[in-house]
Amino acid sequence: MKVPPFDIDLDKHYNATVVIACQQCGHETRQHLDSLAPDATLNCPCGTDISLRASGLLAARQQADRIKTAYRVS
Repeated sequence: MKVPPFDIDLDKHYNATVVIACQQCGHETRQHLDSLAPDATLNCPCGTDISLRASGLLAARQQADRIKTAYRVS
């Protein structure tokens, strides 16, 4: 299954938030990375499934780690 487009934002405490874009309507849904579980259902307000599978969640965690490394945050 294709991974929905996502981006990572860090708050002032360097907690990662995943911003997932719906491919149907373009709406962006924000979820804390630590609150997401592999294969847990996440739907856009338009009803489209925007869930991150295990591979997408792994990619999000790796991207968050790269950002934190760039900011020299553990």
